Amino acid sequence: MPTEKPRFSVTMEAGTLEKVTQFRDDNGITTQSKAIIRLVELALADLERSGAVKSRPSFSGEAMRVAKDYQSLDRWGRQVVLAVLAGERERMEDEERFLRETAPEPEPKVIPLYLFPAAAGYAAPVLSEDYELYELQPQDPQGAEFAVRLQGDSMEPDFPDGATVFCNRDPLADGDIGVFCVDGGAVCKQYHKEGGVVYLFSLNRKRQDADVVLLPGGNRGFVYQGRVIAKRRYPVPGRG
Repeated sequence: MPTEKPRFSVTMEAGTLEKVTQFRDDNGITTQSKAIIRLVELALADLERSGAVKSRPSFSGEAMRVAKDYQSLDRWGRQVVLAVLAGERERMEDEERFLRETAPEPEPKVIPLYLFPAAAGYAAPVLSEDYELYELQPQDPQGAEFAVRLQGDSMEPDFPDGATVFCNRDPLADGDIGVFCVDGGAVCKQYHKEGGVVYLFSLNRKRQDADVVLLPGGNRGFVYQGRVIAKRRYPVPGRG
């Protein structure tokens, strides 16, 4: 039975033919033509992996049937099909544009802004007395869960008196800035723990008098309220 596979002849230099022969022998291929076909297949596979040859798009069986039916139409039938396709594409583009233009803007995130640090620890703070609602701006850290307005100069210069700091409730790492309640009063300090002793450092080292040291086994009240979202890490005093 005659084969339906296309036939072609190949002309190559002697050196190339010698390499094909060596490839055939090394791989136990019976004929020279089969060796050439195998080499072509390997080369095409390498090209596809490198992106040099783009794979043909795959079509569903339904799409192939539609294409076959389209090919069987006369000139007028094809024009009708093309007109329907153009109309449907335009309809889809119009719907997509409508949905895009009428989609509601995302609601801005609103968080409580505590007017003084201690208010952040209240179980039920009073709106307008202890805190006010604050709408996060694009330049604010969007992961903030609340904000605190600071009092005092112990965290200057980066966190001056009256500054607003944005906080989340992530676990503290050594050297983080946090808001804490100590003996009922709230402070914003740098956290450090060493040998069971908790240090709450002032960034302004001229205000070392405002540092807080909590000894293990002490009876002082100590509650972590939130981690300040800072733009950078700060070295722990005396340790870097």
